[in-house]
Amino acid sequence: MQNINKILIIRFSSLGDVVLATPLIRWLRQHFPEAELDFLVRQEYAELLHHNPGIDQLIEFDVKPGFNSLRKLKNRLKSSNYDVVLDIHNNLRSCYLCLGMGGFFSRTRILRIRKQQFIRLLLVKFKINLYRRLYGRVIPVWEKYLRTAKPLVGKMETGDSLPGDTNLSGRRTGQTGRPEILLSDEAVNRAEKIKEDLLKNKPYITLAPGAKHFTKRWPAEYYSELLERIYQETKIEAVLIGGDDDVEVSENILNGFDDEAVMSLVGQLSIQETAAVIKGSSLLITNDSGLMHVADALAVPLIAIFGSTVEELGFFPGGPEAIVIQNSGLYCRPCSHIGRSHCPKAHFRCMQEVTPEIVWQTVREKLGVTQKKRGRM
Repeated sequence: MQNINKILIIRFSSLGDVVLATPLIRWLRQHFPEAELDFLVRQEYAELLHHNPGIDQLIEFDVKPGFNSLRKLKNRLKSSNYDVVLDIHNNLRSCYLCLGMGGFFSRTRILRIRKQQFIRLLLVKFKINLYRRLYGRVIPVWEKYLRTAKPLVGKMETGDSLPGDTNLSGRRTGQTGRPEILLSDEAVNRAEKIKEDLLKNKPYITLAPGAKHFTKRWPAEYYSELLERIYQETKIEAVLIGGDDDVEVSENILNGFDDEAVMSLVGQLSIQETAAVIKGSSLLITNDSGLMHVADALAVPLIAIFGSTVEELGFFPGGPEAIVIQNSGLYCRPCSHIGRSHCPKAHFRCMQEVTPEIVWQTVREKLGVTQKKRGRM
């Protein structure tokens, strides 16, 4: 292959997926230190990468103008003469952008992520699990991104070491699979001001109760019950975080709560500011969401509650401080690889049977709270 001087990574969304692409950025920079490395991402997620030192040019795509904007972007990318394009999104939009850039007479090599759609279909629809049988372990998403680039450095089979890096052993080791977010000074200062003005510099925990799909959301009433228990037992305040889409669920949780027990910053912060607030907290309690990966990247202790999705799909947090709570062994899991708008079985046992008491016991251990003895009824 020709010398690699220009590389483009395409990953438009979503929040968690963009965070999980950062090990690929770091790895490419390690192995091609002199190459120009660009990253194409949707505008609303760009701030996750604004301060990443491995990126030379961050290309922000605005989806609102529609196809004309996409067509102009395609022409821009084609004229940039990339040696390699790593399409780790592999959807209609990214495939359209790559159309005409690769080919026999082109200098550009297109490498796309393998989504393992057939294996995923067998697991979701028929509960036939070939992931561990074929690979001996779960392949996390960050590693799938890295494996997209394997033709650039030669053969890399399951269990082999990435050249110049640590062994891929399932859970991340060393620096290989550690996602990263670099916070701006402005975001850190905003978080410090929030802690000083609203929390009076007291320790706090964060909760991210939102998720795009219903079957990934732990019930709002469970969050309310858990928050009440946490404050009664520890007097530690909680801060609700999330985007504009999470305002309704946060309002449902807050109903009837004393201001001293919990406050909401949902819909009030940028992604960077939200990350800085998470960084300052003692613990994040979250659904399977993008903010879970943000906490993992920042090495913040976290408890993740998983409903309709399972580890084989590759999105479990990999940090040593992360704990996943799930209704293991439930016959209908997973019912989707991304989540659903409703429970197809109409019982929602994957979340309903993960009670606030179960989560509280894990929170108690994480915060080092001594179990109080309760009198007889």
